Amino acid sequence: MLLRRREREPVLLDNGLLKHAPPLPPLLRGARRWWLLLLVLLGLGQAALGALSAWALVRLQAAPAGSSDLLLRAVILLVLTAVAIGALTMHERVVGEKLGQDYVHQLRLTLLGDALTPGHSTSLGVTVARTTNDLSGVRNWVSQGIAPLTVAVPLVGGSLATLLVLHPYLALAMATPLLMLGLCLVVWSRSALIKTRRMRRTRGRLASRIADTVTASEGILAAGGSKRELRNLRDASGDLVEIAVDRAETVGTIRAGGVVASTLTTLMVAATGTYLGLQPGVTMAAMAVAGIASTPVLGIARVVEYRQTYKSARMVLGPAIAAAKERRAHAKQRRKAGAAVRLPAAADDAAAILLDLPGLTAPGAPVQGRLGEIVRLVSDDPQAPQEFLRRLLELSPGPEDEAPDSVWVRRHNLRAISPKETRVLVGHVASGTVFERGSVRRALHYRRPDLDAALDQEVLDLVGLDLAHLPGGPGTKLRRGGDPLSRADKARLALARAVYGTPPLLLIDGLEGDLDDAGRRMLERLLAGYPGMVVMVGSDGLAAAVGAREHRLEGEARDAWSAGDGRAGAEGAGGGDDG
Repeated sequence: MLLRRREREPVLLDNGLLKHAPPLPPLLRGARRWWLLLLVLLGLGQAALGALSAWALVRLQAAPAGSSDLLLRAVILLVLTAVAIGALTMHERVVGEKLGQDYVHQLRLTLLGDALTPGHSTSLGVTVARTTNDLSGVRNWVSQGIAPLTVAVPLVGGSLATLLVLHPYLALAMATPLLMLGLCLVVWSRSALIKTRRMRRTRGRLASRIADTVTASEGILAAGGSKRELRNLRDASGDLVEIAVDRAETVGTIRAGGVVASTLTTLMVAATGTYLGLQPGVTMAAMAVAGIASTPVLGIARVVEYRQTYKSARMVLGPAIAAAKERRAHAKQRRKAGAAVRLPAAADDAAAILLDLPGLTAPGAPVQGRLGEIVRLVSDDPQAPQEFLRRLLELSPGPEDEAPDSVWVRRHNLRAISPKETRVLVGHVASGTVFERGSVRRALHYRRPDLDAALDQEVLDLVGLDLAHLPGGPGTKLRRGGDPLSRADKARLALARAVYGTPPLLLIDGLEGDLDDAGRRMLERLLAGYPGMVVMVGSDGLAAAVGAREHRLEGEARDAWSAGDGRAGAEGAGGGDDG
């Protein structure tokens, strides 16, 4: 069993393809099953209308020359049949789009949910590329690949059956170009997949480079590196152009094959009818049936193109979704284990706070205290204090091989209560806080939207944040993580949000670096008089000013659990910089 699993681990080949890519979630779930059934019925309906058109054309040969009732009825039937086929084609496109959008909606929520899962470390550029570019490839395959194929199979099959009734050789004449096209596609599709994969990897790297460059634009300008960065972007963009043109040659060949096969289906049927000496009405009927069936054949090359794009996208999304599922399962398992921890005797006091994170806190030495105390985290490992706060907030779930967390605030197990209850008990502020898009008022209330806005001015005065200079006051919209606020005002707003409602546990992570001199004095006054317990990561000067006692963590911070540590090597094999 282990050998079989190892053999099916994702393997990145020399040509850029990912062998044994993890599968995406099943398509046939919920309403999507009924939509696929409806597509089959639409295909059968078009095939039936094609047979009806053939019958009308065969009957038409009995009509006398000139105007007659038979001719009029046959023409009306043919026109109605054509309109009905058009209506079914329109519904085919609508149902196909529903199918694709619903499936992509599920995948998008999975990927975005992973961005809010402990252990997530994918860059912004890659995340954006996956949720737009890659998912677009999946949507095109489902809505314009699977959907047309689902319609085409019964349509072509029904058309072949109709031709078989008219004459077996007519069905053979139509089937021959289709078989030849299928053999050619087997050869061409492999090359198209390799080139598509290469193009998408290059485009993904370009998207990541652009995102990183735009994010660091101020530093680039300050260092005089704009020309250098533009030159690098120009080179990366030029590589993408060359690869895309090379891929276009293969894709164009596939499309040309589809056009040739679609044309030959009608011409071969016409030539066969003439060769066999069939009645003109029968030959016309056979040509009409072949013409109706050739429509999906004309688009078969585009379907193959969508298929290769989807397979390339799956080589990125499959490992990403598999890693996301594993991270969520790990976080859920850690939280469940922590929720089962019994209340330690040291935390039995209603005012006590006890924070024991195995791997970071020494055995038998949790971070603990009472309301009104200030504790400063220190360690020989400079990463350990920040990792402690991340673990406490479940931003990092912790190693799988460690004992469960035991985190208690006023007799409440933080791993056993809901996020809504947790945010009442815990406030957190860190340097470099990035605010969500919305108003200043919304940012202030974000942790405690349930409290009366009458507290706003009191909290703003506490942190010394004056909103009078903003164009809309508290209603001013924050964009790009906090603009138009200055760095110091962002820190004050983040602190105001953390202390809003006076949570019994306040976590401070290096905030003084973002504040000016007046802000640092404000922070000292606030912490010194804070009624709850403060756990802080900060400078010696701030700790001394507020009378904080030190708590030493273990010297080696355990790295945050993530799929990149070998547990889900598929993501790494898939090429983390894919788009």
